[in-house]
Amino acid sequence: MSLRIGVVADVRRGDMGERLSTAVEADCLSLDEAARGCTWNHRQVWQLHAQEPADWNLVLEDDAVPVDGFRDQALAALAVAPTPIVSFYLGRGYIEDRYIEATLARLDVQRANWLVTNGRILHAVALAVRGELLPSLTASLPKDNTRPIDRALSLWARREGHRVSYSIPSLVDHDDGKSLVTRYTRAPRKAWRFGTREEWRDKMMVMI
Repeated sequence: MSLRIGVVADVRRGDMGERLSTAVEADCLSLDEAARGCTWNHRQVWQLHAQEPADWNLVLEDDAVPVDGFRDQALAALAVAPTPIVSFYLGRGYIEDRYIEATLARLDVQRANWLVTNGRILHAVALAVRGELLPSLTASLPKDNTRPIDRALSLWARREGHRVSYSIPSLVDHDDGKSLVTRYTRAPRKAWRFGTREEWRDKMMVMI
């Protein structure tokens, strides 16, 4: 099974993108040097992936904090992923926090490795997509920044009828520095759970 990793980075975060690319052995890096915006940057990397798609294609944001041995953990998880879209980050700091916390408690009872949504993509911090989906994905992305990237990806997944699975624990955490997108203060954006598994299984629980 093959995996391509791309990193999106912004010059306002210094060399974070380069350091992350080295840590995860990324195949490509898109550096926004002209404030073109997050959606533009993600679109660049998804289009690069689509030119030479792997079985799985992953985009990481430069403020993602990967587990040690990230690529090996990602390959092991993707080998048993129950959906064609996978997020390696499930984070706090959103209106659904209480609901997610209760859902994770139920997931523990079921001993599931994956939390699955009906097309909801909550974050674009670390998203992996099967190669055969890339033509549809890239065609759906807006050409400007009028729509946030996570919103654009979520609309595409729902329209196409794809489920999305979140790895539990998350394989990346979030370096919650100053947001480049919003000026508003919000709760810390950190992973609910962050770590690795000795063995990944396909057991999942659906979040309604």
